Amino acid sequence: MHFIPTAQIFTLRKYTQTPEDLAMCFRRLAEMGFPAVQLSMISPKIPADFITSLRQEYGLDICVTHTPLNRIFNDLPAVIQEHKAWNCPLVGLGNPPERYTDLGYDGYARLVEDLRPAVAQLKENGMKFAYHSHCHEFQRSPSGRLVYDMLIEDTDPEAFTFIQDTFWMRYGGLNHLKYIEKVKGRMDVLHVKDFTLATDLLGNVVGGTGTLGEGNIDYAPILRTCRQAGVRYLAIEQDYCSRDPFDCMSDALTWLNRLIEENERETAVQEAQL
Repeated sequence: MHFIPTAQIFTLRKYTQTPEDLAMCFRRLAEMGFPAVQLSMISPKIPADFITSLRQEYGLDICVTHTPLNRIFNDLPAVIQEHKAWNCPLVGLGNPPERYTDLGYDGYARLVEDLRPAVAQLKENGMKFAYHSHCHEFQRSPSGRLVYDMLIEDTDPEAFTFIQDTFWMRYGGLNHLKYIEKVKGRMDVLHVKDFTLATDLLGNVVGGTGTLGEGNIDYAPILRTCRQAGVRYLAIEQDYCSRDPFDCMSDALTWLNRLIEENERETAVQEAQL
């Protein structure tokens, strides 16, 4: 299995609000050498057929989306049709609305129940749901159970999958490797970004999202665990860029390709020794 570097288009959301800008995004990402993208924060005014044409013109696979929850609840047949046209088997949720997150563990338990019919319908159509976590999910119930553990344990393992995010796992204090292993076989896409430190105007050291390869997340063991867990797509994402986001994506891709090559060499040596 080979990892597939992927562009999480959320990073470029300033340029995804018109057909012309989105076409420019696809062109530039293809020129950088990205083989795949994740759709996120695309203007709803851009027709799905236009995205299909961009996918075909620039040869970029669409591995997963972030789809608004109201569409998953109220417009799922159209969502399924769009994803099938894009040859994309994963319907992802980027962030639940506040009516769930504000209620903590109980809110997420209700979200799981509310999602069951949609997840079942996706499964019937040969597709899967993909949940992207931030760190609301790392709260605990009064009994001590993590919301994230509930999401893993109380959902259909054949249809409810995960998109973990290395920055938010680090920020929320969860062990990367442990939770990648916990969703073995249930995570096709990992969001890869970096945790960088900077000094603000008051002299305080603050952490934030930075360009992949410029922070302090140790990715070598993460990729080893991802390979064992069946992760395919490593989606480069940067929430906020202090310079041109296309330059950030290009630099991150160069760094990630080197890391993938190192991982593949290491894997080949290990396999040769068996």
